[in-house]
Formats: sequence, C-alpha cells, structure tokens
Amino acid sequence: MKTLPSPLDRPASIPVLRRLLAAEALTSQEVEAMERQVRRDLPWKIWLDRGLLSLGIALILAGIGYFFAHNWDHLTDDDKLGMAGGAVLASLLGATWVGFDRFAGKLLLLAACALVGVYIAVFGQIYQTGADSYLLFTNWAFLIFPWVALSRFMPLWMFWMVLLNLALGFYWPVSSFLEGFGSWDIFRHETISLLLLNGVALLLREVAGRWPGAWFDRGWSTLFLMTAAIVPASVEMIDEILHTWDSEAHVGGARLVGVVYAAIVLGLGFYHSRVRYSLPALAITTLNTCTVLTFLAIRLLDFDQPRFDAGIWLFAGLIVLGIFGGGVFFLRTQRLAHQHP
Repeated sequence: MKTLPSPLDRPASIPVLRRLLAAEALTSQEVEAMERQVRRDLPWKIWLDRGLLSLGIALILAGIGYFFAHNWDHLTDDDKLGMAGGAVLASLLGATWVGFDRFAGKLLLLAACALVGVYIAVFGQIYQTGADSYLLFTNWAFLIFPWVALSRFMPLWMFWMVLLNLALGFYWPVSSFLEGFGSWDIFRHETISLLLLNGVALLLREVAGRWPGAWFDRGWSTLFLMTAAIVPASVEMIDEILHTWDSEAHVGGARLVGVVYAAIVLGLGFYHSRVRYSLPALAITTLNTCTVLTFLAIRLLDFDQPRFDAGIWLFAGLIVLGIFGGGVFFLRTQRLAHQHP
C-alpha cells in the first residue's frame, strides 16, 4: 500500500513557505531566507515546463479563434454557439479536475475566461446586437469577475485589468457624457481615466501586497500596473506640450496637467527610492520622465521653423543625450546607494 510522504519530506516551495508564514509557523525573516534559497535552487526545468504549458494554452486559444474566423460561413448558428460555449465549459471542467491550486488548473481557468470573450463575440455576430465595442469588454469583465476573484492567480487579475482598460478606452470616443461640458475638454483623451483606473489598482495592489498571501507574485504586477498608469499620464503631458501649452484658451488646463504629472513622477520616485526600493520601478518612472522632457525640448526648439541649421540639430542631440544621461546617472546613484556592503 502506497502512503503519502510526510509534509516534512516534501520539497520546499514558495507557496508552502508563505502558507507557513500565514499560519505563523515561521517568522518573516526565516521565510525570506528560505525563499532566497528556494529560488536559487529552483531547477530550470520547472520554468521550462511552465513556459511551454503557457505557450501551448496560448496557441490553442489562437487556434480556436482562427477556427471560427475561417469556418464562419460553413457553420450553423447552433454549431457556433454550441462550440463556443462547449470550449468554455471544457476549460472550466478541466480546471476543476486538475485543481485550482495547481498551475495547470489556473491556466485552464484563464483559458476559460478568455473563451468567454469568444462566446460573447460569436453571440454578437449571430444576433447582430449592434452594441458598441466597449460593451463587449464590459460584459466580458463582468461575467468572469467571480472566477477572477476566486482564482488567486495574479496573471488572471492582470488579464481582467486589461479588459477594463479596453472597455474604458473604447467608451470615451462614443460617449455623449461630455457633450454638456461645452468647451471644457479636460477629458479630451481617455488617458486621464486610464490613469485613474490603473492608479487606483496600483494603490490597492501595494496595500494588498503587504498581506501574507501565498498567491501574490514577487512584484511584476506592480510594474505592470505602474506602467499602465504612468504611460497614459506621459501621453497626456506630451499632448499638452505639443498642442496646447502655448494656447491662451487652454493654458490653465496645461498647467494643471503639468502639476499633476510632476506630482505623480515625484511621488513614485520618492516611494520607490525611499519607502519601498525598486530599481525596475525607478527605471520605468525615469524613462517616462526623460521621454516627456525630450518632447519639451523639441517643442522649445520649435522644429516647425522653415529654416533649421545644423547647429540646432547638434544642440538638440546634446540635449537629448544630457536628459537620458541624467536619467542613467540617477538610476546608477540609486543602485549604489541601496547596495549592501
């Protein structure tokens, strides 16, 4: 008769260590030391296995989408709805059978959530609902939210955030909400609302990241959300620099955007250099800041002039080198300041 091995005889893993931390069986210092050792000794075949499994799931999902696109005219409506719904059900049953606590089960649940979007798209094409594009992503995010909340799988949460970003991005161009505001065009771009959405998600992620949870990642989702928040802010700032910064009608709005952008950059820089050090987060913030400063330099040099001599081009190149060189110097200074002796 085959017996299960004792828990003490099983190989250590990061989820097990974090469960022990949550159960107060280990201290945080002991868990950090053990995690470093586990990561150092983690065999490469685990990463290869998970990478190939993720690639296989992605290719299967792409094949399902291509199947519907290629055979659309040769399938009946019942076939289309049945196969789309059956694919969702098969993925969900597979995830249940494998187990939601295993990586393969989490990937199958992610596949089921992705296939819900295929089903909604097929349903909309068959019945020609005439709904706007943002409704597809809104309904998609609403329907899969229970699975996302129960999954304890950070990639699935990030997938859900992508759906919310797409829904919000497609909403503003067709929305009549701003028609009553006349010439007040602070929402000229959907970038402001994307900044707020991803900024709030980033704040919640940072707060939740302090809780002892086995399913939380080691920080990549923070970088993902921070990039999704700061890039729209940088795009809005660049748009103000290139189009409205010298317009008397919009000078107030441009100044407001500049102040908000400076506050965001300085806040992120202070937080990730003094409160919770993260060199990748500082690199993302610095890259966006240097890009905005580069566009500011281009605008100040007024490249729209009919005559532009070689000296100005050389001066512009030196300015760009100086901006990005300053960014590299700042990152290098931060890295050296936080190195352990």
